[in-house]
Parts: sequence; structure tokens; C-alpha cells
Amino acid sequence: MANVYAVDYAKRFSTVPAKLTNVATQGGRMRVLYDTYTVVTATAQNDVVYFGRLPPDCKVWEVAIQTSATLGSSATIDVGWQAVSATATSANTDLDGWHDGISGETALSFWKVGGASTASGNKGIAIAPTSIPDEADIVATLLGVDPNADVVISLMCHYSID
Repeated sequence: MANVYAVDYAKRFSTVPAKLTNVATQGGRMRVLYDTYTVVTATAQNDVVYFGRLPPDCKVWEVAIQTSATLGSSATIDVGWQAVSATATSANTDLDGWHDGISGETALSFWKVGGASTASGNKGIAIAPTSIPDEADIVATLLGVDPNADVVISLMCHYSID
């Protein structure tokens, strides 16, 4: 029987001299970004809701979105990120990078990795984090129809940077 080592473990503990690993993946602090938005009558189809800003070079581990009630028949939500800098490449923006076309016909609760309601709408459910190279806003795009008013949309993001 042989011992084998994962990538960062090998760098840190079995290579001589030892190399430092990215602190965002080992030993870093997990941070939480949380915000809510209450849909108003003027909110329309294709509107983009900005929930928070991520620092450059962070790793996003989890993104969850929840609504307090139905957004409407044929309503969907995409959740992703948009680079802040005008000089960032288009590859650093993915408006549906975490959730794509989640149905808003009932109150919803979606997680990137696991938990309730993960059968559809999630892109690439995996425990691997999403690396965000540039400062980016977390955005939700309301699609399909004009959303119902007074629905509270909550978003939570877990990320590490240091």
C-alpha cells in the first residue's frame, strides 16, 4: 500500500523545501456576503440586481439564492458575476455562472453545491470553488416576465481571499 498526496498537501508537507500554498484554499478565512432585494412594481424583465462586490483573486465556494414567494409564471433567475473594471476581459464575467434559468414559478431556494432544490438550474454542481480573478459584482438577472412585486430575493455567498 502506498501513500499518495493531494496537490497542496504535497507542496506544503512532503516537498523539500516546503512551498507555500494559496491561503484561499488552505488556512484562509471564509467570508460571507449576504443581501436582500425587495421587488418593486417598477422592476422589469431583464433587470439586473446587484447584491455585492467580490475582491480580486477570491475563491467562491457557495452561492445560494432564495425568494419569499413566486416571482411569476414563466419567471426565471440567473445568478453570476460581472467584472467591475472596464479593462477586465469578457472571460471574467459570467452572468449565469452559478445558477442558470432557475424557475421562479414557486418560492425557491437554490444552492451551488448542495441542499434543497438543486435538481436543475445549477451550473456544474461541484465542490471546487470558482476563482474570480478581477473585482466583480454578484448579480441576479430577472428573466422571463416582469416579476411580482413585494417578493424578497435573498442571496448569500461564501468566499475566501486570505
